[in-house]
Amino acid sequence: MTALKPGQILQLSNRLWSLRQVTPRAGRHLDLEAIGASEAAMGMMRSLKAVLIGPDLFIEQRRSGYWQANLDSDWQETALGPVLICRPATALDLLKAHTSAPPQGDLANEFSWSYSRDRKYRYCRRAYYYHYYAAWEGWRSDAPAPVQQAYLLKNLTDLPRWAGALVHKTIQLALTRLKSGQPAADEALLAHMRRRAEADFESSHSGHFRQKPNQLTGFQEHYYPRSTTKETWLQSWQTAEQLLSRFIHSPLYLFLKQQPPETFINVETLQSFFVNEVKVWIQMDLARLDGSVVTIYDWKTGDFEETEARLQLGVYALFIRRAWPEGAGKAVRGLVYSLSSERSLEITLDEASLSAALAYLEASSTEMRTLLLDQEANLTNLEHFPMTEDLARCRVCQFRALCGRD
Repeated sequence: MTALKPGQILQLSNRLWSLRQVTPRAGRHLDLEAIGASEAAMGMMRSLKAVLIGPDLFIEQRRSGYWQANLDSDWQETALGPVLICRPATALDLLKAHTSAPPQGDLANEFSWSYSRDRKYRYCRRAYYYHYYAAWEGWRSDAPAPVQQAYLLKNLTDLPRWAGALVHKTIQLALTRLKSGQPAADEALLAHMRRRAEADFESSHSGHFRQKPNQLTGFQEHYYPRSTTKETWLQSWQTAEQLLSRFIHSPLYLFLKQQPPETFINVETLQSFFVNEVKVWIQMDLARLDGSVVTIYDWKTGDFEETEARLQLGVYALFIRRAWPEGAGKAVRGLVYSLSSERSLEITLDEASLSAALAYLEASSTEMRTLLLDQEANLTNLEHFPMTEDLARCRVCQFRALCGRD
């Protein structure tokens, strides 16, 4: 790769600039000092901010966007000598280079599979790209601005999703207390969820989430220009409260409260196993071992589709059979419960169900990996991930600003 150094000439918007100084900064950043070398800019001094990703140079324009040039291939011979021809570029061009190059830090972006990752891939490939590739290293203070933005957007939620997650987290607390043999009072669970909800609203409304997007809650409704009041939030909170109350008073929870604590084997623990050298992540809402039967429980704050539920629990059952010592030789069954409709479904997770889940998992992970430029390094290209044609999905997608659909 040709190095960028003083004395070289750049062409920006048909004007020539001679580099006087190139100063490396943190991460991939460079400060450039240039002097006009063409008649229209002769003698003018200019300070430029740039990002270098592999051979791709991105120079910030004054208002928005970038100029981009490849240091290996974008030189043109002129009477003044070699000139680096820079063309207009966007944040998406920078993200494309970012996801095609190895990470800046030591933390590798390893390919893995999960049911939620597969769902995002099927819902919108471009959103999948932003979430799993463009946002990588966006937590770094020296990451390029578009990468930081992708990371911020990745961590946004919206009021309906937030209400569902709030209920899930509170149910997790209730089950953890059952597992410890110290059940929580119903009023204490509701009060805990109310405190968490108020803290989430404050972090989003105040904008504090922007400083720690992976730790503090940020709502799309606050990030994008919408009219969002505390009354709107209260409606979502009331929905969450109703769903939690429905769970607390359900026959299922009353049954669980009567079970021995030692039968609660797994409560919302993030775990992994390997299928054909691909790491597979799972997080079961609850798994109980009762005699010779392992029961996997899954709560839905909305309704559910039976085929999807069988697939999700089938993947969980694969984990139990392949990586969970307590599951060896045990029968496995699933129970899905919808809090909104109070509908439940019992699923027998036999060998046929496990085989179907395994075949789907293998096909899905193989398809995802075919879109990589380098499967070993997990590098890819934005052009492999088209935007959805369903604009209704875009209206509720946290990444719509990157697509220009906000």
